[in-house]
Amino acid sequence: MEGLNARGRVLRIVATLVFGALTLAGTFWGDDMAFPFAPFQMFAIADKPNEPVLVLRTDGIDTTGRRFELDEGNAGVRRAEIEAQIERFKADPSLLSSIRESYAARNPGKPPLAEVDIVEVQHHLHNAQPTGEITEVVLARYRP
Repeated sequence: MEGLNARGRVLRIVATLVFGALTLAGTFWGDDMAFPFAPFQMFAIADKPNEPVLVLRTDGIDTTGRRFELDEGNAGVRRAEIEAQIERFKADPSLLSSIRESYAARNPGKPPLAEVDIVEVQHHLHNAQPTGEITEVVLARYRP
């Protein structure tokens, strides 16, 4: 195997310096939009040590009264999709009808959903440690 010629070495050095300069500048002045030349800060912020950690969950209640979590497998919806549109669902819970329809299409023969809820689960903390106390708040509810 042959080594790089002088032009190849210069191009690699220039590319390395440009990449390094962009990464260094992004570290100090960049934001998520500059990724991968800036740190991805989405997960870089810690929760407050005495504030609850909030997690959204989508629940379905079928016509037999059974409550269960709706997810990508049984309803085709991911939590991130719900989180991204939570304000829309809170303003107009009838939008949750699409989740009900998706569940019905993916689960023929199972009892239909009588209700779809978006639940905020609050895991309470004290000094950054879980207390074991959990509060659930329904943020949006759809009943056809």
